[in-house]
Amino acid sequence: MSTLRWDTFRAVQEEAIRAFSQGSDLVILAPTAGGKTESGFFPAIDDLLRSGGAGISILYISPLKALINDQLERISRITTPMGIETSAWHGDIGRADRTWLKGEAPGILLTTPESLEVLLSDPIRSPDLAGLRTVIIDEIHAFIGTDRGVHLRCLLDRLEILTGERIQRIGLSATIGNPDHLLEWLSEPTRPHQLVRVPSPPARKRFSFSIEEEEERRFVAVARSIRGKKTLVFVQSRSAAERLHAGLAGLAGPVAVHHSAISSEMRHAAEARMAGEGSACIICTGTLELGIDIGGLDVVVQYGPPDSVASFLQRLGRAGRRGSPAEMAFILSSGEEALIAVAAIEAARHHEAEPLIEPQFPCHVFVQQLLLLLKGTKGMGETAIRRRLLSFPAFAGISHADAGAIISHLLATDYLQKDGDLIAIGPAAEVRLSRSHWIALCSVISARGGYRAVTPDGEVIGTLDPSFIGIALAEGFTLAGRCWRVISSDDERRGLLVIPSDRRGPRPFWVGGGGRGISPLLARSVARVAEERGSDLPLDDAVREAIRDAIFSWPDGIGPDRMMISDEPLPEGSLVSIWTFLGEQQNGTLTHLLRHHLPAGWHIETGPYAVFITTPAGEDGKKAAALALHQIAALTPDDAASRLPLPPVGTWAFDTLLPDDIRRRMALADIYAYPDLVASIRASLPLEET
Repeated sequence: MSTLRWDTFRAVQEEAIRAFSQGSDLVILAPTAGGKTESGFFPAIDDLLRSGGAGISILYISPLKALINDQLERISRITTPMGIETSAWHGDIGRADRTWLKGEAPGILLTTPESLEVLLSDPIRSPDLAGLRTVIIDEIHAFIGTDRGVHLRCLLDRLEILTGERIQRIGLSATIGNPDHLLEWLSEPTRPHQLVRVPSPPARKRFSFSIEEEEERRFVAVARSIRGKKTLVFVQSRSAAERLHAGLAGLAGPVAVHHSAISSEMRHAAEARMAGEGSACIICTGTLELGIDIGGLDVVVQYGPPDSVASFLQRLGRAGRRGSPAEMAFILSSGEEALIAVAAIEAARHHEAEPLIEPQFPCHVFVQQLLLLLKGTKGMGETAIRRRLLSFPAFAGISHADAGAIISHLLATDYLQKDGDLIAIGPAAEVRLSRSHWIALCSVISARGGYRAVTPDGEVIGTLDPSFIGIALAEGFTLAGRCWRVISSDDERRGLLVIPSDRRGPRPFWVGGGGRGISPLLARSVARVAEERGSDLPLDDAVREAIRDAIFSWPDGIGPDRMMISDEPLPEGSLVSIWTFLGEQQNGTLTHLLRHHLPAGWHIETGPYAVFITTPAGEDGKKAAALALHQIAALTPDDAASRLPLPPVGTWAFDTLLPDDIRRRMALADIYAYPDLVASIRASLPLEET
């Protein structure tokens, strides 16, 4: 290690080496640039050298191809002097560069879940995984709450079926709210497992706030913050990134844009400029939250408030790598946005971050794994199919009855066929999947894009996730600060025709990517700051006053652990507010359910902290709202599912192969978060009123 200038190990690396040597699965928690990559690789490489096994011994799995490219060079600097070949395997690498001769497989392979699925389906190269000893999963927190995480969890179990041995698993993560649950997700109760987390001394942090109501003045504030510095500017959407980029023209030097709709070549060019010398700036969405190495930064700019504490921590972790304090500049439009930003900082001070919860009812991934299991076989008995797939922990929420219903539906639609007691791939699957060499089965990322929202004049407003469309059709939506009503939809062309609305609808959420608006944890932190009437953070007087004005516009008595109903008179009627502080996703679900329990003419709007009901004169709106909440809390899951919109086909990969009742239950559990909503309502009954 001396040639690499590694004279000593960091504490987290020493602890990882000790725990790995005991045969444990590990989740290693460390901040960005905290040495967690080496913490995973050092003990695995030592094990590889001691075992001298042939084939692929270490498998590194990443959520991003760009991160693989970055880590390949980093890991090769360690492994090349040891004579260990390290290679990458993913779709952006040419076929000639991701192949090897028989018996010459690399000792370490870096890949994605989708490319690993391709490799497992390769009869020539999959045997090279038979001697696999260690799997390292980078940025594991980016997987657990997504469909890709369900797929990955199945792949881990299938690898052990292939090897016939227990493979040690190492997950690398930044700080999260439920690390013990993440460790349980990666490992199992019967396997030895340890959480590796070495406390690091508190690092200095510096925050600045600029509140400007006018957009042009916010552009100027951003230009002032980035001038002559190396900077990332984080925004909440692709449209916001493009708008800010256009607004900085003439105010700042060259500025790059980085988001999922930008070509990989342009993103790589932006990353390269950032990693070079001198000042540079990238406006980005969450695409640069993960650990791609872009060098040290002078400052991180948050344009608008963050929507989660975890996102705030990831972005803050990008700054302060040159021995200077981590610095974040907030450019905001209002006192309420400043309140959200302060609430994120306060939650981080309390060592809070959003818990990561895996999808509870992933029947679409069950279908994928079922078809993969049967592909290339002459068939299996239904009992054997259920025994194999339902043994995977990822499918713990799927019952034998659910599995039977799915198999029956696939038989009825000819995706499966039965010959005696054996079930095999059916003619519909052969026609629709085999013509592309079954490649569609390698990914659980939905192939169908979002719905493009367009006005009658042809103005493109943005793209909405299919999972949000049912809510948008019923409630409208708010995007880029403007309110919209959907007047028609086209499922075939994935389009929405929208017009401006005077009713504020919910902000869109995106499944398996993007955010879901203000998170429940951040909303509760906002409530805590409001309950305490401010923060003791060192804020400028103007910022402190703006936050205080936002807080004092809300009623007394609100808090993070209770719901409260308030009302205030209007010229004709009253405004009833149900203060939940549940975040935008759960409040959106609540708003839709309230429409089934309140008079049809009542106007209902949703926000991250409250649901607002405009009632006509002579009506006791508070009493009606309280009664409606009691009724919602008493709904059975089936009743709730029938009242919520069925997401359009294409929301999930392979959902065209599922019956509607299964899709409704998937939406209830994993899109609308109804179980969490009803638990919060029941915990608050009887409701407090003001």
